[in-house]
Amino acid sequence: MAMHAKDPSATVDYSFDWAAWLTGGETITNADWRVDPAGDDAPTLSNPVNGGHTRGILVSGGVRGARYRLTCTIETDAGRTGERSLSLYVMER
Repeated sequence: MAMHAKDPSATVDYSFDWAAWLTGGETITNADWRVDPAGDDAPTLSNPVNGGHTRGILVSGGVRGARYRLTCTIETDAGRTGERSLSLYVMER
């Protein structure tokens, strides 16, 4: 799982490209994002970014020194479900 550093005051977009995972002609019908651990101090997820085979999300906030897991779960028109995660470390940059 990839590790990404984020400043607590920054708003950053993170995305996954699903092209290599999808079969020929398969399309993404839904994408859900979550952050773990969740809670009042967790990063805020907003403004999903959808384009072709890529799904992304804007991430803001978080507690300096904390680590979070950001996960995207997709569903396709072929009835398949995929999940990818990245590790997010909030630090002053």
